[in-house]
Amino acid sequence: MLHPSNLYSHPDKLLEDHLLNVSNLILKFISEKPSNIQKELKEIAVIIGLSHDLGKATNYFQEYLLNKDIKQNKHSSHSFLSAICAFNLSKEIKYSDTSIIEPHLFPLAAFLSVKRHHGDLRDVSFEIIFEDEDEQNLKDQIENINYNNFSIVIEKLFGVSEKINKEKLLEWINNFSSEIKSYRKEIRHLNKNIKIFLIINFLFSLLLDADKSDVVIKDSGVFKRKQLFTSGWVDSYKSKTTFDLSDINEIREKAYQEAIKNITRNIASNKKIYSLNLPTGIGKTLIAFSYALKLKEKLKKDNLRIIYALPYLSVIDQNSNIFESIIKSNGIPASSDILIKHHHLSEIYYKKDDFEFETDEAKILVEGWNAEIIITTFMQLFYTLISNKNRSIRKFHRISNSIVILDEIQSIPTKYWNILRIILAEISDMLNVYIILSTATEPLIFGKDEALNIVDKTFYFNKLNRISLFPLLDKSMTLAELSDYFFDITNDINSKIINENTYLFIFNTISSAKEFYYLLIEKYKIQFITYLSTHLTPAERLKRIAYIKKGKYKLVVSTQLVEAGVDIDFDVVVRDFAPLDSINQSSGRCNRNGKNKGNVYIVNLVDEQGKLYSSYVYDIVLLNITQNILINKKEIKESEFLDLTNTYYNEIKNKKLQDNSISEAIYKLRYDSIDHDKISISDFKLIENDYPKIDVFVETDEKARSIWKKYNDIKNIENKFERKEKFDSMKADFYNYVISIPNNIENSPPMVGELGYIGKSILKDYYDIKTGFITKNVKSAIIW
Repeated sequence: MLHPSNLYSHPDKLLEDHLLNVSNLILKFISEKPSNIQKELKEIAVIIGLSHDLGKATNYFQEYLLNKDIKQNKHSSHSFLSAICAFNLSKEIKYSDTSIIEPHLFPLAAFLSVKRHHGDLRDVSFEIIFEDEDEQNLKDQIENINYNNFSIVIEKLFGVSEKINKEKLLEWINNFSSEIKSYRKEIRHLNKNIKIFLIINFLFSLLLDADKSDVVIKDSGVFKRKQLFTSGWVDSYKSKTTFDLSDINEIREKAYQEAIKNITRNIASNKKIYSLNLPTGIGKTLIAFSYALKLKEKLKKDNLRIIYALPYLSVIDQNSNIFESIIKSNGIPASSDILIKHHHLSEIYYKKDDFEFETDEAKILVEGWNAEIIITTFMQLFYTLISNKNRSIRKFHRISNSIVILDEIQSIPTKYWNILRIILAEISDMLNVYIILSTATEPLIFGKDEALNIVDKTFYFNKLNRISLFPLLDKSMTLAELSDYFFDITNDINSKIINENTYLFIFNTISSAKEFYYLLIEKYKIQFITYLSTHLTPAERLKRIAYIKKGKYKLVVSTQLVEAGVDIDFDVVVRDFAPLDSINQSSGRCNRNGKNKGNVYIVNLVDEQGKLYSSYVYDIVLLNITQNILINKKEIKESEFLDLTNTYYNEIKNKKLQDNSISEAIYKLRYDSIDHDKISISDFKLIENDYPKIDVFVETDEKARSIWKKYNDIKNIENKFERKEKFDSMKADFYNYVISIPNNIENSPPMVGELGYIGKSILKDYYDIKTGFITKNVKSAIIW
């Protein structure tokens, strides 16, 4: 039996143990993937795992690891030497002529995965530059290895100590310059083949996940997955829930049954991209979830995960609670290995089989999507697919063998439709991903033959007559004119409306919403009114939404944060002008349950300078298309929405608004570039921030004061790793009291480091309990 090598990867872990553990975890992870992926990538993935830290065998690194006074330097760095090993070992693999990518590209993928596993991916054309200085440093490192110890590591990894020795390493280094040079021309001429990008990300993801998990997770048994019989979960939940006997509930049930009935037919079609296009309020969330659960069970040999993604943080808790209720109603504990919620503010908590994990382990498990059902945001999902970031790509491999529900897909910026279609179609085929597009306003991302309809959408849109939409667009209105139009009782239409109806006013900017809110209170003495915007703390917003659902308020003034997904219902919705898909989503907050006829009014609001508020927020092309569709219409019935939406998206497609720069960066493997004239993958942004912001903690109550005290105690912890772990454990509570404001306002709050802080003693100077942060003299005409 071989003795330990006495070489270490981490202070408490032998190098050979770490490399074997990582390769075994990679084997575990890849065993859950489709058979084609296992066949093509298992061997190279294992090689990557076994070789990724071989460069730590140098005395330089061992001294750095054991002596805290030694700083990291070029000699003690280990990734390049490890990458050379991965590159050469992966050349020895016999690849099929019918591989996913050309066989000679696999060693390049291995090289990149290992070289960058402690950082983010960069422009590949930069990564394959091999300078004389690099060569000399690698040779210095080779001379600085204790080969007696190194041979023990190699024999434990490969069974033969001579698999890698000093002579072999020197030979690899001497040949590397000419070998890597052969890739340069090829990289320059890569063209419209996304497969190499996906393979690199997949291998990189496997290594990152296995590497981080071995360092932090104490028991790898946590990765053992549960076999769940999910088919009847939603049916059981529905049978225990009381629904009113109404026309709208009959339509909901018909849509549900039609979708479920079509599953077997859809599987037989061999298509994996599905469309669930139904009007708002018809129960798309339940339908999509049940469809996915039944699909999961019918394809149980694949053991598919379900990834439910949506664009809005405000809806995640709402839908997470629904899913948790469904699971619990079936007598199953909603433990973290079954259901997790993941976004940048989510609680770092993981519990399995009554065992609650420490924060550092919980963080690895949650951020690695170690659950059967993951509820997450578009930001998390799409930055996993299109990113150069180590942290984002780590969970990429978990998308393989999954069912991805994309709720409110219309919120994806038009310019990204093309690259989104390409990536979703490719991962669907290559990684066995089933995709469900769930929306009331389906954009033309996929052609008619690419996405299979789950239900007959035309039937359901034609069937409904819950609301009428009135475009009041013949002239613009000021906020004062808007208030007079709806609340001046000398106007004949208003006396009945004011007495009997509930209202939702949706504005495009926070400043216009605030101004209108105070106008109603001061001029018309409106009572039972509340206000919603991101100027309020998340804790306060959630509280108000809960009160709205209980019917406490007669009138709500809000920004677009209630536009889609938030389950609230009003008799009258008034919406400042916006693109048609936003208008349709706003209409979904009106008469959702079809009790009485609802009215939606669209108005063109202008500021004091006569500029449309909509122009501050939306693309002028989308606004013009919408204006042309609506301008001559007096009243639009709900049954007409589908045709109008189709017209709208066809017009958008004809305008050719696609931005192909991200596609080109992906094809060229330009993950991040020092050349600012070239767009790189790192430039992909779902949300464009037009102005710099600062985060501000607002001490609105005693709970907030307690959280702030705990935060300051954590800041004083000297050990940065312990400090981060402690903060992660309270992060969700902390950010419940954090708002984001522009950094160019006069009323800037006191700063504590890089964070604004509004203490209880100065609250009234900076924060209004009704409308949130108090802005003064904003210096730019943005969305304020």
